[in-house]
Amino acid sequence: MRRLTLALCAGLSLFIATTAVAAGPAAPLSISAGAATRIVLSAPVRDLVVGDPSVADVSLVNERTLVVLGKKAGATTVMAFDARGETLADRDVVVSNVPGQAVVVQRGLTASTYACGGRCSLLGSTAAPAAGAPASAAP
Repeated sequence: MRRLTLALCAGLSLFIATTAVAAGPAAPLSISAGAATRIVLSAPVRDLVVGDPSVADVSLVNERTLVVLGKKAGATTVMAFDARGETLADRDVVVSNVPGQAVVVQRGLTASTYACGGRCSLLGSTAAPAAGAPASAAP
């Protein structure tokens, strides 16, 4: 009987430890500038906080659904709280200038970004400065 009790305690401890690791912090939410994604909450939201509103905006669709819109490249945090002040969501948001469906082609020092669907369209190109070239001063 004692062995059975020890085995059950060990199994329960392992289950609790595994559950705690699985419920750790959420991965950063990565979106493109101009794109949107949703966050579904476990309870009705009362308050929303966006760390840097110039990077991302949040709209409330209903009391349990948020839509996060990427505005410009950067990083911020989105937090949602219920009526008791409990945290419902605490997500890091990373907004990129490169669309999710983009392809970047690197040719030597030049990187070209294409948006691809049925056909590809050039979004822009950038050339890295040559090695040893002086960096230009910002205006």
